[in-house]
Amino acid sequence: MLRPFAILKTLKRNFSLFDALKIYRAIGKQSETIKLSNNKSLFLRKDTKDYETLEEIFIDNIYNLPFPIQPKNIIDAGANIGLASRFFKLKYPDASIVLIEIDKKNLKMISKNLGSYNDICVLDNALYNKKAYFKVEDPFNASNSFVVTEVSKEDPYDIEAITIPEILEQQQWNTIDILKIDIEGAEKQLFSSNYGSWLPKVKIIMIETHDRMIPQCSITVMKALDEFDFGLYTTTNGGTLVYYNKTLLNT
Repeated sequence: MLRPFAILKTLKRNFSLFDALKIYRAIGKQSETIKLSNNKSLFLRKDTKDYETLEEIFIDNIYNLPFPIQPKNIIDAGANIGLASRFFKLKYPDASIVLIEIDKKNLKMISKNLGSYNDICVLDNALYNKKAYFKVEDPFNASNSFVVTEVSKEDPYDIEAITIPEILEQQQWNTIDILKIDIEGAEKQLFSSNYGSWLPKVKIIMIETHDRMIPQCSITVMKALDEFDFGLYTTTNGGTLVYYNKTLLNT
């Protein structure tokens, strides 16, 4: 565990000293609202994984990497309560971000955490490789680990799928600078088929694979990335794999 001075020093990478102190104190108290400057407070929930996620992103800095580009178009798939996108917006203030989240409670938190930012599009969908319909369960009551089951359109369902080509068309983007994926095992289907039209348009992929939930997630993702000449950029402390498109980026 980092010492208090080291934690504050890390928090200061993204926040003023005054705001860093507030966040540090809130971590100990598990405060639900951290009032920050410029009307950009942080909102978290007790008895969830929210503070664990906060520490991963803003203290462990799992997404703070020295990329050779200034990202403009970002997709945050599996956005949880919006803290990763909050980090991206702080680091890349001119970026447009599409968040994808399946849980209604998390979506309400995203609205709180990102409502004061521009160029944010929030999609109440599941990222998938085709049009589909899903039931959503939270078997561990963890707020950041969901299980989705595909069902027929005629059956009761909680959420519809959206594909990356649909997002590109909606946003009128030619490329995706950062594609962050944490979708609880659905990455296996995403990289199993129908990826040939969009994968070459992605510059950087940050992905957490979930082989403990869905066997062979990692190898399915790696096979698809190898097909389009992606290289491994790094592995973060949190287990996120970061790949770069060798055709689009010269690192």
